[in-house]
Amino acid sequence: MLAQNRRLSLLFLASLIILMMLGCSTVNSKHPMVVSKEIKPGDSEVYSHVYFIRPKPYKPKGIADEPVRIEFQGEVLLTIDEGSYTLLRIKPSRGQLTVFNETKFINNEHPIEVWRAREYKFIAGKTYFIHLKRVNEEFRGIFYDPEPVNFEKAKNLAQKPRASGGARNAPIDKLKDIQAPPTSAISGLSPALPENIYKKERYLK
Repeated sequence: MLAQNRRLSLLFLASLIILMMLGCSTVNSKHPMVVSKEIKPGDSEVYSHVYFIRPKPYKPKGIADEPVRIEFQGEVLLTIDEGSYTLLRIKPSRGQLTVFNETKFINNEHPIEVWRAREYKFIAGKTYFIHLKRVNEEFRGIFYDPEPVNFEKAKNLAQKPRASGGARNAPIDKLKDIQAPPTSAISGLSPALPENIYKKERYLK
């Protein structure tokens, strides 16, 4: 009996370790700009290499810690958990990259969906590092800004998050000869704040 319990405990522990190692992101392979086929050596100059990094925050914030949804050109690109990062190959394109998440707003009992967005131009052969930066707007809730960062900052941000999906075969700390995009490839957009989205909400009772 003890031996059986021990085997069950080891099996449970092994399963837990496997779950922890599994990817923490889900990519929409049907998105028209996502390259889902196997990448050949010569393809590196044909597509954009885009890393999405979502570090685990120091303090938990409830519903805002749940997976976030990222859309590009109005279609779902991927979802990603906190404490992970992943890599997508994207066809040269341009559009609005939007991060959606749920948050508590003022004294509303139920969470609401909010977003932050930037305009990205994905250039063939360039490598992008997008930090899903958590922004605490206090009583206006928590947002995630798709902030572009350089290679050095990306390496620092990716020290603790687990590599998932395509990043497992191309972890950030192993990258060499990075071709960064020009600063003109990314532009900020006005944040969508709850008081503008939900005009009927009251700030105070």
